[in-house]
Amino acid sequence: MRTDQITCPSSLDQASRHTWTGIVTDGKTIIAVFLTLLGLSVPSPGFAEVIQAARVQGPIPINPTDVFWSNYGPTRDKQMVIELQAQMMANPMWPSPATKHVTVQAVVSEKEIALRLEWIDSTRNDIMVQSQQYKDQAAVMFPVNPSEEVPPFTMGAEGQRVNIWQWKATWDKEGAGTNDNSAMQDIEDQYDHMAMGSGSYYIYEPGGNLVPSPDPEKKLTERGTFIDPGMGKNEGVFNPGRATGNILSDNTLRRSPVEDLNAEGFGSLTTQAQQDVDGAGNWNNNRWVVVFKRRLKTKDPNDTQFTGKATPVAFAIWNGNNKERNGQKAVTVFHELRF
Repeated sequence: MRTDQITCPSSLDQASRHTWTGIVTDGKTIIAVFLTLLGLSVPSPGFAEVIQAARVQGPIPINPTDVFWSNYGPTRDKQMVIELQAQMMANPMWPSPATKHVTVQAVVSEKEIALRLEWIDSTRNDIMVQSQQYKDQAAVMFPVNPSEEVPPFTMGAEGQRVNIWQWKATWDKEGAGTNDNSAMQDIEDQYDHMAMGSGSYYIYEPGGNLVPSPDPEKKLTERGTFIDPGMGKNEGVFNPGRATGNILSDNTLRRSPVEDLNAEGFGSLTTQAQQDVDGAGNWNNNRWVVVFKRRLKTKDPNDTQFTGKATPVAFAIWNGNNKERNGQKAVTVFHELRF
């Protein structure tokens, strides 16, 4: 079971934004009624912003601090400041998120699409090896079928799948996509002078036969059954996530600091078998800047395919210093991304 479920929002459709009368049966209208009863605002038809993607030639830089993304680059007149809101639809609700706005830039080439998010964050939270630590994160969400009805903001719904790209500051720090598991943070990174070796906190014993490793530096996939004498990051029955191929536990399964996911409603968040999204983040001067990049079209039916037509897009930001995680975050309604 995943422990980092995302609750990304979407916009209400036009009908659900109007005043309702009589008996209500439409799910999105019921959500609108619920929001009103809570005393929360329901977006008006003109609430959603239009994000215009700049068209460029050639590869799009993944580095979020590249001059390409500056005021002198192709997106200089196309930056959009998006208002973030409290997540008040799923328990535990989060009425006071730390992040209030996110600046969005979008770029499209003949082969790729990229979005750059920038937001204020006075603390850099990219270490999470203690239970009381929380990481900075950002997510982008698209309908898998953008030409159909916009999915509800409860992470989509049955038959209305969404594609979520989630960047994690911890994955970025660990060099996801470029490093093996030796780069992953662990207990000894938090506490100095821990005793390591064959008596350490992980023992690799999937076959029941403990033998010393001839080469402790080999990747997990290359190893046999062994104990790593003198090595503190041994895998096995005490690291079941890595032993069972969980991307949250195994750095070698990650393409980049961005996880490629799907959902069809609350509790359905699923890691894709095929990871297609690249990304990178940078924290400086109390600000995070993060780039998400992917090919316009992929062979994965679980991915949103960008055909040149406008598509809905929503955003979410987590502030680790504010103990934000899972559904406790700042969110947006669906906005329109135009190419």
